[in-house]
Amino acid sequence: MPIKKLLSLFGQINKPGDKDFKSWIKSISGYGPKNLALYQQAFFHSSVSVKRSGAFVSNERLEFLGDAVLGAIVADYLFGLFPYKDEGFLTQLRSKIVNGQSLKELAVKFGFNTFLQATLTKDEKTKSSAYGDAFEAFIGALYLDLGFDKTKVFVIQRIIKIHIDLDELVKTNQDYKSQLQIYCQKNKFNLEYKLLSEERQGSNKMYVIEVHINNKAYTKFESYSKRTAEQKAAQLTLEELSKE
Repeated sequence: MPIKKLLSLFGQINKPGDKDFKSWIKSISGYGPKNLALYQQAFFHSSVSVKRSGAFVSNERLEFLGDAVLGAIVADYLFGLFPYKDEGFLTQLRSKIVNGQSLKELAVKFGFNTFLQATLTKDEKTKSSAYGDAFEAFIGALYLDLGFDKTKVFVIQRIIKIHIDLDELVKTNQDYKSQLQIYCQKNKFNLEYKLLSEERQGSNKMYVIEVHINNKAYTKFESYSKRTAEQKAAQLTLEELSKE
């Protein structure tokens, strides 16, 4: 795509076609945009980044911000919705909502694939995290443009309550070790649970377990139950892998 066209898409908010883009934003978010350039930036993949003031600009910074904002909103919502569930339950459920595959599917549902600017082929876009990244970048743009409260309304009312089946997510398999084993077998990775320490504390033993995949250390967890330590370490590793 010619650089002039990229620049016009990026920074000028009253050019032909902008009216349709504004209407689309309002139709999915419920709010009319104030600073259209923020949303335009959300759809610029790093493969077509624009150079401004000596630096290349893409949607990566907005993606970083949107990831944090989305995670905070979902965490707050689940915290209130499940007042008696522990941290592990809430963490797993949040991860299922905001993981890369879920965000990619949401992005396609909302039509983000139509606006994404990238030099990737259609197949590369589908297989990469580009759609999910654009979704997070859009959340970042919405937050900067309209504030936290309106972004929270969008996430809860137009994403979670309409497109996320929480009951189904809660029912899904919570055996993290099995999930991690399946993931590693599928990708032909070597999985190992290493016992880092086993210390007696009174009448109990404290076990510290660390997950290793292809000899790379991921996460560790300690518990008086070796099985619990392995399950929690597997859970945290799955969450880490979902961000890669």
